[in-house]
Amino acid sequence: MNEKKSSMVKDAVILCLITLILGAVLAGVYAITKGPIDKAQAKANNEACAAVVANGDSVKDSDEEAVKAAGEYLGKHDLSNAEIAEGDSLSNYVEISEVHPTEQGGKVYLADATKGYGGKISFALGVGADGAITGISITSQSETAGLGANCEKKDWQAGFAGKVLPSNAADEMYNKTSATDSQVQALSGATVTSRAITRAVKGILFYDESVRGDK
Repeated sequence: MNEKKSSMVKDAVILCLITLILGAVLAGVYAITKGPIDKAQAKANNEACAAVVANGDSVKDSDEEAVKAAGEYLGKHDLSNAEIAEGDSLSNYVEISEVHPTEQGGKVYLADATKGYGGKISFALGVGADGAITGISITSQSETAGLGANCEKKDWQAGFAGKVLPSNAADEMYNKTSATDSQVQALSGATVTSRAITRAVKGILFYDESVRGDK
């Protein structure tokens, strides 16, 4: 009996030691890789910001107060831009991590569309001083290859340039058949991806409009 108990204690101690060693190894790997990963992500974000502004424009540092204000706005409005106290707010569809003013009076938003088929879809969105989109760049996605992953294709992203909010705030910003002044054509076979990105974009445009004071 004592031998069995002693063996169990010994096994428990060994398992604890293995767990501690593995934990230390993982912590070490994280410490080593975190710097390069963060540096690579920052480089990708800077390149994305530069790619979505109008020709001749440039991006300034992120405005942390604007990030906070954007988060508050998204949490108080729904997909039709109606003000709400609770319920299905825009913050369920888009998270804004950085807001960069531009030299020509526009803004570049770094954000995540949270309702992608494969999870979050990260992107940079440029918005001009007039409220029209100057460009979009998908920076990270886990959508289905050959379908939703086509959101990274340059020709589809180019379709966002010049788009503005729909005159009817409740309308979607994607169309399954053709593009319009305020809608991009949905990705073939990837309605969920198209909806996720355009709803996130729409939320950003609502906030951007509120800052500019447009009617």
